[in-house]
Amino acid sequence: MTNRRNRRALLAALLVVAVSAVASDVGAQTESRCDERFPEPDWTLVAVDDGVTVSTAALKPAMAARFADHAFEIASLLRSDLGAFPDTTLCLFGPDVALDGSALQDAGLLPPGQRLHAARFADEALLFVDTQQARLVADAIAQGFTHIALWRVASDAGDTGYPEPLASAIAQWYAARLNGRLAAHRSTMRVATFYSDPRGNAPASDWFAGAQEPMSVWNPEYQESPIGALVEDAVSQRGTSVLQQPEPEVWAAAELAWRAALRQELLQGAHEARDWVGGVLIAGGALVAAVGLALWGRRQRRRRQVPVGDIAHVEGFFDR
Repeated sequence: MTNRRNRRALLAALLVVAVSAVASDVGAQTESRCDERFPEPDWTLVAVDDGVTVSTAALKPAMAARFADHAFEIASLLRSDLGAFPDTTLCLFGPDVALDGSALQDAGLLPPGQRLHAARFADEALLFVDTQQARLVADAIAQGFTHIALWRVASDAGDTGYPEPLASAIAQWYAARLNGRLAAHRSTMRVATFYSDPRGNAPASDWFAGAQEPMSVWNPEYQESPIGALVEDAVSQRGTSVLQQPEPEVWAAAELAWRAALRQELLQGAHEARDWVGGVLIAGGALVAAVGLALWGRRQRRRRQVPVGDIAHVEGFFDR
């Protein structure tokens, strides 16, 4: 009897330990780094892949999985180009979730009364993105992850923050690569650079005017820029090492070469366009002349057949 009681007591103790361990694991799975900044929503762990953790609040599973794929894709691209990518947490929240932005308002990063759309904490490798406008989510993830990766590049080099506005231009490049707008952006910049520098002798921009801030808030709806076309050209000429060890003189030379190439492309296109227009004008002129001669000959024949004065003469276009 005593042995049976001892076995029951031991079994009960083991059961308590097992239940505690399971509860502990469940609690660990439901905890999220998103709570560190915005603990109000109920954050749910969606996926973890190669150092990227995705948690969501009030978001449908299908959309969560779709956006998680975007996150893994951009993280893989950044890791390949920059050699490393820090362990990063992406926090996606649905349209029905309004994060408390009072702390960001106090810091002067978020205007009072404005909804928080995207917030990046680069030094913490933490990114929050609103999914209210689904078409903007992929771009916001690409831009946020790029800034986080570049912050790490700067940290590894002993700097506080990657140079700006270069970091933002690189972020635009990664977003454009994923959404397939690089060709359109180059076309836009051909015209834009010509109007901003019609003589083609403006000095290079200061891509090292400042440095990244650890915290940033933005609205992806007003964030897209075609400046990523410059980064595309620089990387194609010098490789991704130009991103890992940025130097002012290198980027100044890259910009001047890029603008010269755009100007040449634009003027060549304009020259070809003028040739095309000239050919059309010549052909059109010949057609007009032929029609005019035909009508003039017809009028002359009619004049010989009808006595003058029987009908009024109406001056026509080809009689001028």
